[in-house]
Amino acid sequence: MSSTSHSEKHSPAQLTAPELSYTRHPTDSSDNIKNEIGYDLYKRANEEGLEWTREEERFVLRKIDWRVLPVFCMMQGLAYLDKTALNYGNLFGMKADMHVTGSQFSWFASAFYLGYLVSTEPAAWVLQRFHTGRVMGMMGFLWGIVVMPGLGLMTPFWWKLHEQPIRQMTWYCFNGVAGIIGGFLAYGLGHATNSGVPNWALIFLTLGGFTSLWGLYVFFMLPDSPVSARFLSEREKAIAVKRVAENRTGIKNKTFKTYQVKQALLDPKTYLLFFASVAAQIPNGVTTNFSSIIINQMGFSEFQTVLLDIPGSVFQIVSLIVSGWIAGRFKNSRAIMMFIGNSTCIVAAACLTYGPKDDKWGRLVAFWFTSFASVGFAMSMIMISANVGGFTKRQITTALTFINIAGPHVLIDSEKDLGYPTATKAMMAGYTVKTGCHVLLGLYMWYENRRRDQLARQEGKVVPEEERQRLAEEAGMNDVTEKDNVWFRYVL
Repeated sequence: MSSTSHSEKHSPAQLTAPELSYTRHPTDSSDNIKNEIGYDLYKRANEEGLEWTREEERFVLRKIDWRVLPVFCMMQGLAYLDKTALNYGNLFGMKADMHVTGSQFSWFASAFYLGYLVSTEPAAWVLQRFHTGRVMGMMGFLWGIVVMPGLGLMTPFWWKLHEQPIRQMTWYCFNGVAGIIGGFLAYGLGHATNSGVPNWALIFLTLGGFTSLWGLYVFFMLPDSPVSARFLSEREKAIAVKRVAENRTGIKNKTFKTYQVKQALLDPKTYLLFFASVAAQIPNGVTTNFSSIIINQMGFSEFQTVLLDIPGSVFQIVSLIVSGWIAGRFKNSRAIMMFIGNSTCIVAAACLTYGPKDDKWGRLVAFWFTSFASVGFAMSMIMISANVGGFTKRQITTALTFINIAGPHVLIDSEKDLGYPTATKAMMAGYTVKTGCHVLLGLYMWYENRRRDQLARQEGKVVPEEERQRLAEEAGMNDVTEKDNVWFRYVL
């Protein structure tokens, strides 16, 4: 199979002046193209009329899946384990040993998110300027102290639009895999005897030590992009770059562009995603840091609690994989999957809030279903990678989705015998606001697609679909934002 529109020998220089001004931001100069990772390879492939067979593309995809995806999975899983170590430590006496109150312990949990708030944007800037694998490796090495994700920005480097949902859901579902491993690990370490440190501290030392070692592996083995992937031949690199160019959002640009920051801060999508994230992180702060306390309150022992926390992780894995497969298989189903995942959480939180307090198994199952919350959040990350063009704009939008301080503070110790009603009501409210924001996001992008189609008809800019996609692709490889790229259409 040839590359359909790939055999067309076009480059941005061949566009007419009106088309250039129609797709390029006035402040962008031709020098910025030099900082676009993969552009030279993309242009050369266009000039040479690069074509490939379906078998070649599948072979390249398999290589990427086997060499890159496992690294993403392990990084995400270890990030989650390190973050939830506080949850396991709390169950095994950390709060008592450190002589802290419930509110003080909540600030321990918030400190993680304060780290997000302070460090996410600087880390994104570093990822933009320097070798991605080495930056992620250094972050991984230091992950025993500070956890910082960057995988959402990297996913579009390697996979096409329809391939991203199942891959991103796969690496994100390692939150659930880590939850299972962490549960068994905490169960085992909780039984440790004759240790020189408390059992809760042993959990932190084990997880932090392994993560730091993994960071060294990532430092040397994770490539910056397909362009620097040593496991790909030169032809395979060109195929890999041309494949992801179809995403219309480019790969990676080393220039930090102020106008893209302004665009991100004026974009309605940014605020819908931001408020959805803030709303989501309130219940997430409860379930991530205090799931063991909530389950323990239902009437289960400490070791029963550790094991009964595991099915929630299984629910999370299944919901993520199924929704990711559906989103990649059926066109414009991402928003629908977000709505289904969010709605499930609203019902589950309502059961926790208003269900019989003495029905511990019913409440436990309802709590397991709150794990569907990961579907909405992970899918919103996919929405960013698919629908935000311009690397600076995408990193700003991504950074704003990782802000949460309030979540850990809605669980009040004095409400233990009541089933923590403030926490469950806050969870239900958070899920409801998150759902509303995601619905508005889908409607906004649907409206924008219709508006752009209508504007193209009015201005006589209607072109065949294949040509429109080619123009959108070329603009994306010039680090043009989706706002300036009039050939761009949102993926729902």
